[in-house]
Amino acid sequence: MKPTGSNRSLPVLSVLLILISSILLAIWSIKNTIALRNSLLALGAIAGLLFFINYPKDSRKTPHLGRLSQFTPLILSGCMFIWVLIHYIGFSQEFALQSQELTSTWLRVLLATIIGAATGLILRDHPIRSQFLWAGLLSSFIYLLIHYLGAYSQSGLAFMPNYYFSSPFGNKINTVLMGNLFISAICGCSADAFNQKQIKLTWGLSLFWLLGALTILFSFTTIIDTRNGIGIALILIGSWILYVGSFILKRQLSTREHSWKSSIILFIPLLIGVIFVQQHLSINRGWNHFIDDVSVAVQIKEVPNWQDVKKYGYPRTNSGESVYPNNYERAAWATAGIETIAANPLGYGLLEHSLGKLIRKSYPEAVIQSAHSAWIDYGLAFGLPGLIFTIGALLSIIVIAINSQSPQRLTAIWIAGGILLIFTFAEVSSKHTIEILFFCIALLNTMVLKKKN
Repeated sequence: MKPTGSNRSLPVLSVLLILISSILLAIWSIKNTIALRNSLLALGAIAGLLFFINYPKDSRKTPHLGRLSQFTPLILSGCMFIWVLIHYIGFSQEFALQSQELTSTWLRVLLATIIGAATGLILRDHPIRSQFLWAGLLSSFIYLLIHYLGAYSQSGLAFMPNYYFSSPFGNKINTVLMGNLFISAICGCSADAFNQKQIKLTWGLSLFWLLGALTILFSFTTIIDTRNGIGIALILIGSWILYVGSFILKRQLSTREHSWKSSIILFIPLLIGVIFVQQHLSINRGWNHFIDDVSVAVQIKEVPNWQDVKKYGYPRTNSGESVYPNNYERAAWATAGIETIAANPLGYGLLEHSLGKLIRKSYPEAVIQSAHSAWIDYGLAFGLPGLIFTIGALLSIIVIAINSQSPQRLTAIWIAGGILLIFTFAEVSSKHTIEILFFCIALLNTMVLKKKN
């Protein structure tokens, strides 16, 4: 039987959507790319809708009762969009600003969700094509490395403390988000390669993952010194070592064969981790009395310095040392943010600076604008319903993937887990970061959908 016209268009749409997704991941966090991003989001959403229309019914997973649970992440994403509209109509406190976010950020989030869902279906049928997306992510760091080498040639300094302001990412947070998305993706892909016979592990692919991880870790420790970046990366890589190590051990016990290649597979990531941790600690002194700093920071009522450190200065720990500024501020602001969410469970309605709008009800002298934890700032924006819908979507991806036979189930678990970590410890709760969040939720959901027998 000859393919229908609609089926003939699928390969073209598939290539187009993979290309658009890869380019978006490459530029999403790069400065001065908003016009290109908007064009790609619009084009990608149109391509995604055409892809859904033409997707063959014999491969589509019909969402009837008993199977609807597979779409829980997308359903919860839809609930989030509805809640944003309800909040805007019924609970808005700054109608003009919330309207602006609705017609800009949230419109782009909707377009990104369509692209993510369509691309996920393509990756479900062709898992190896996911590497084009991760290559797109890595390309932004190659660009960062080239830019850094140019700055290094002029300054002669390997570490430039304020370089991140002039870097292509424009700040540390974008670096943390995109770098750890790549780390989580390759951890999941390589774990899937060990676990699934459908995915062939090649030296070329392994080299791509290894060089990519080295580039990201070098960026986190030397190009842009970021503690939350290296901390999250180590958690992701450490969990990979534990999983792969237990997998290799179980296989060797069952076959009673020992392979030197297996030892190298585990030794290399361990060695890389030790080297980059040592490099990080030689630059960043923020870990020296981290626990003491946090124990002072959480006492927001007894130690009010966090409200305006320029006015009150930084307090001292029980040992008499001055707190490390970054440790103290972030822990104190997070504590104040959690307290403010409890007092305002429906949220303020703005993705940016909702804490600054709400905190003065309890602390009139506070000058802070955000909690520097994405989930806290997100909860301040859209309250407990927003957190339930969005975190619930990520957790449901993990549950679905655990119970799935998909050859990409571990990739979905690692990426969803990585996003949960990133949004806990990094300030990535506005503008393009929300677009990336919902793109990933849709992508991971459709990527692990079951196929009809």
